[in-house]
Order: sequence, then C-alpha cells, then structure tokens
Amino acid sequence: MPYSLKSSIRNRGSLSHPAKSFNEAYYRRFYLDPETRVRSTSADGRLARFVFGYLEHLGVPVKRVVDLGCGLGQWRGQLAKYHPRAGYTGVEISAYLCAKYGWEESSAAGFRGRGRYDLVLCQSVFQYLGDAEARAAVENLARLCRGALYLEIITDRDWKLHCNRDVTDGNVHLRSARWYRNLLERHFRSAGGGLFLPKNSPVVLYELEQG
Repeated sequence: MPYSLKSSIRNRGSLSHPAKSFNEAYYRRFYLDPETRVRSTSADGRLARFVFGYLEHLGVPVKRVVDLGCGLGQWRGQLAKYHPRAGYTGVEISAYLCAKYGWEESSAAGFRGRGRYDLVLCQSVFQYLGDAEARAAVENLARLCRGALYLEIITDRDWKLHCNRDVTDGNVHLRSARWYRNLLERHFRSAGGGLFLPKNSPVVLYELEQG
C-alpha cells in the first residue's frame, strides 16, 4: 500500500451504504477541502505513475479502462496523461456524482459493462461492501478483467496501524487480508503493489515479484 504510517485512505460509496450519503457535502469534505480531504493530488499522481509504469514493464496494454467507484474521476485525468487514446468508463453508486460528471450509476458487483477491460480499477470500495456483495464483486471483477486489476482495500490491521482516523471513514467492514486473498486467489494472482493479474494471464512473474 503506497502510504506511510498514519496516512489517509480515500473513501468510496457502494450499495451497502445509502447513496444519499455520498452527496455534495460528503465529496466537498473528503475530496475538495484542503483541510479535510483524505488524499492530495500529488499522491494521485504518484500512484498513477506506479500503476501505469508497472503495467508497461509487464507488457500489459492499456486501451480500455473501467473505474469502479470512480469518485471525482481522478483516474480519468491520469489516464489522459499516460494513455490519451485509451477509453475510460467511470462507474459510481453516488447519484450526485453520476448527475454531475456523467458516470454510469452502478456498483462493483452490479456493473455489466460492454466486453472486457485491459485495466480494472477498484480503489477503496470493498470495505463498504457486505460479505455477499464483496463475493459477488470479485466474481464480477474477474469477468470484466482481461489484463490487470488495481485493487485498494483497507483491512482491520490497516485500521489499527495505518489510518488517520480523523479523516478516514470508519463506518466500514474491517476484514482480514486473508479473507480477501481467499476470494481473489480463485481468479487472480498478485503482482504486488495492489496489482493483480488474471490466472490465465501470459505475463511471467518471478517468484519474489508476486505479492
């Protein structure tokens, strides 16, 4: 996870929380106000450089991207910088953001899409999902992903050790890393740094490159 001790975690909505909770005031507080936002634009840039740089190293093309829980669309801006010809689909549960930005209103478990994607982004979504929806979401990610998955989730250990609780939403499901790995290992293999490859991916990873 690309954060230092006591760092902030970006928060996203899902069907497990009322969509009305993710309104204008919520996004102004957690994303826009410099005093209370949970992540800086420089952190977004560092993460994008890592993800796109690692995918280039692995030889994974980036032509179609879906961002599940896209928020204000930070990934869209980063994609335009590194892969300006790539197609981007933003998906959000927040009716407010969908109306404002034109995102497709759906969830990580419910989004059907059109075909498969080279890169599936799902950042800070799963902690908002109940167990059944989290399981369904992993199955859906596997169906959507043909190239790579970037996944960021806070666990119970992260909450205890790494999260700044003054700005991090604690009204979430806190599970163990093992719980998530048990779900993901059915369909993906870890490439480290939050990136996962489908099990049938032709990309070769040396043993110590795997998470």
